[in-house]
Amino acid sequence: MRLCPPFFVEHRELNSRLMLAACVCSLGGLIFGYDLGALSAANQSLRQHFGLSSASLGLTVSLSLWGTICGALLAGRIVDRVGRRNVIGGCALFYALACGMLAQSLLTSWILVLGLRFLTGITIGGFTVGCPLYLAELAPNALRGRFVSLFQFQVATGVALGFGVGSLSAHLFSTHLFWRWCFGGGAVFSCSLLFLLRFMPEEPRWLAAKGEWQRAGANAELLGLSYADWHPDDGKHDAPQSPATLAERLFSPKYARPILLATSVALFNQLSGANVLLFYLLDVLSSAGVDHLSSHTCTVVISCLNIGTTLLGMLYVDKVGRKPLLVWGAAGMSVCLFALGLSIPHHFASVWYLLLLIGYNTFFAFSQGTVIWVYLSELFPFAVRGAGQGYGTSVLWVATAVLIGVFPIVQNGSSGRSFYFFATMMILQIAVVLLWYPETKGAGLGLTSNSKRDAE
Repeated sequence: MRLCPPFFVEHRELNSRLMLAACVCSLGGLIFGYDLGALSAANQSLRQHFGLSSASLGLTVSLSLWGTICGALLAGRIVDRVGRRNVIGGCALFYALACGMLAQSLLTSWILVLGLRFLTGITIGGFTVGCPLYLAELAPNALRGRFVSLFQFQVATGVALGFGVGSLSAHLFSTHLFWRWCFGGGAVFSCSLLFLLRFMPEEPRWLAAKGEWQRAGANAELLGLSYADWHPDDGKHDAPQSPATLAERLFSPKYARPILLATSVALFNQLSGANVLLFYLLDVLSSAGVDHLSSHTCTVVISCLNIGTTLLGMLYVDKVGRKPLLVWGAAGMSVCLFALGLSIPHHFASVWYLLLLIGYNTFFAFSQGTVIWVYLSELFPFAVRGAGQGYGTSVLWVATAVLIGVFPIVQNGSSGRSFYFFATMMILQIAVVLLWYPETKGAGLGLTSNSKRDAE
């Protein structure tokens, strides 16, 4: 069903209201990134404070990721019912509460820390479902990659902030206590997002799908949206649909292709080793012979450079497409990973590991980091978009949780074996992307098993 005037005002250029809505929504990525950086910076402090073994540390780190899986699945079920903005706001509220409790000096129980980290994981899962959907549905097709990758840019910025707070805390506070400062800082960003969301209108597409045409038209006008600009006539899958249609099930034969694509792109994103190297970067540098304070400095340098590389990926994702970025990135990461596996046991100069990690993270941010949220947000038609985004995100986080949980044990047994595995997976991804992935650049939202784009 088409939307027509007066529900969308005419315009031909990006406007400040729309950009403000995109920037505010993408702050969920900033919180997500900060949590990743803070957890990575704090894991050695947690190990010392609670006397954790390698297995216990793996549980501590991975439990929040299992919470993220639950959060992604839950958000996928409710995001089409309550709206993207409301899901993001609820996640911001609970994340602020959890971070505030983690920062309390009275918190001395490791079990309680596990529970609160599980809660923060649930909220992160909600952010990774709601924010990319909101951004994808605001964006014009020609610029959708740039809009959605704004979420990843905020993730990269948040990681840099998390590492920055961790590095500053490492220099100012005793090692076994500064984890509180790392986690507590997240409350500042989540409270800011919660405040700013009050001024953001609900999504016109979601309201229209529910049949609330007047509110959809008013909110669209506030954002300066035009149907002709933001919803080009590219097929039935990109149009808002009736409430009856929204009751469709995700796991039906006609959605088999996007489900398989979402599964593979999410798995390969984590089989690159990106989050393993993020969470355990300090441990990897330590195993290579780099001292504690130098390791923290390296993490800040790497995360700051990632911001610039993510910006570069944002510029190219709509120019060259999703597939070329995935292929180029996988090729570069495989080389860096093989080099890390070969060199870590030999304890070379710290600058060598810094260069390899910079190279690896540059290829990741330019390719996988930029493309993952864009691709997932484009695969599913509106009727199952929330459930599809939740499914793809949960697959990503299941893979992350498993890898994060077993990495400390594997690393103790062999310091290079895991990097060889990740490098091999990147070579496999090149073949899969070239042979099977459709290019979604400039196309409408949503694939089905019999859509024309499947054959491209």
